[in-house]
Amino acid sequence: MSNIVVVLVGAVVVLCVLNLVLTVGVARLLRAQGELLSRRAAPPPAGHPLPGGSFVVMREAGERLGAFRTAATDGTPLDEGFFADASTLVAAFSVGCPACDERLPEFIRFAPAFAGRERVLALVVGTDGAAEKAALLEPVATVVVEKIHGGPVCGSLGVKAYPALAIVDPGGVVRASGTLIQDAAAALETV
Repeated sequence: MSNIVVVLVGAVVVLCVLNLVLTVGVARLLRAQGELLSRRAAPPPAGHPLPGGSFVVMREAGERLGAFRTAATDGTPLDEGFFADASTLVAAFSVGCPACDERLPEFIRFAPAFAGRERVLALVVGTDGAAEKAALLEPVATVVVEKIHGGPVCGSLGVKAYPALAIVDPGGVVRASGTLIQDAAAALETV
């Protein structure tokens, strides 16, 4: 009988030590995760922001867009004159970007409430899957597809991460920019 008690006490001691080791390991992981979250304001690699990230994704309010020449998916030639006459809703999406896939349907619902398809510009960056994204956007926006990051429109907008959204006022001056639809909607409410 005493052998059984000794084995049971030993098993309890081993379980307590294992529990302590696992608890210390979890505490270290949580501390490391907290440090990563505290550094979240820095842009992550590969131009894909963390959801709700608070870093600059494209040109900021007050900055002027650069010059560019390109063509929309329907063949219409485009340049910086696209922004000359009225405020324009602009969005940049990347193929393979989970946040872009998440926000694309929201943008498609939001865009028609703007001033019509001719006042909405959507940029799709990438190759595989770009045509599908462009087809979804064409009913609500003038669409440009660029195969690589840093193309003419991407460079003009100063896109650093995706998705990027902005309201661009006449003359190509950014009124507001960010990664969320709310960033654009808030700028519209202040007019």
